[in-house]
Amino acid sequence: MTADARYVAWFHELDAWTEYWDVYHPESRGRYYFGDGNSEPGLLTKLLPYRVRPPVFTAWTRMAVRSGSVDAFLNELADDEVRAALLEIDDFVGRLFEKHFGNASDAAVQRDYLEAMFRFATDTLPPATERDSRIDPSDLRKATAGRHALDNDIMWFAWGFELEAAHILARSAETQARHALLMAGVALGCAADFAWRGHRRTRPEYRPDEATRALLFERGMRWACDFNAAAGEVHALYRIREWFDE
Repeated sequence: MTADARYVAWFHELDAWTEYWDVYHPESRGRYYFGDGNSEPGLLTKLLPYRVRPPVFTAWTRMAVRSGSVDAFLNELADDEVRAALLEIDDFVGRLFEKHFGNASDAAVQRDYLEAMFRFATDTLPPATERDSRIDPSDLRKATAGRHALDNDIMWFAWGFELEAAHILARSAETQARHALLMAGVALGCAADFAWRGHRRTRPEYRPDEATRALLFERGMRWACDFNAAAGEVHALYRIREWFDE
């Protein structure tokens, strides 16, 4: 399998269990998303804004912009239903990551994953033609169904929030290593998305050129071995998004 095919398989499977659960995994009833609107509420309803804004996500955003405390975030994480949702999602993503990439502590895997995230962030992966063919033109998802990319900029920070929360609850060194790499991918991907696709402002040194690509990979490989540094960068990028300045 080529690198492109592996990258596409990873993002396709993530999406197949979440946004496109009704197309690929109706048996899940939207458990890894926002539910089915009926008997399955969905794990993400405890974590991310949908019809309401969960307190734990609000606490993370306030912590990131330094208007709220770490203790306030930890207090929201103490909720049993929030913790259960985070751990189930994290275990699920961990299984998919191991299937598509392997050992997050391996430098070759780290580089490979960051390449996947860069391609995803800059919308340069092969098209999702099969998925696009399944989505009705009247479906709101039609506009993005044919691409492996992220168009809603807040989702970078939603991803970072989930990782930071799960990392606090992490139960093994292996899990912590995966969190560090995934958070590095969020930091690199968010910066690349904003620099190449212009969804939001980012650091002034980031431009859509080869020098920035090299810089992001250099930083990304460091972040992949240092969760706190990666999380701190995601916080900084969120402050730039909100305030145009770190």
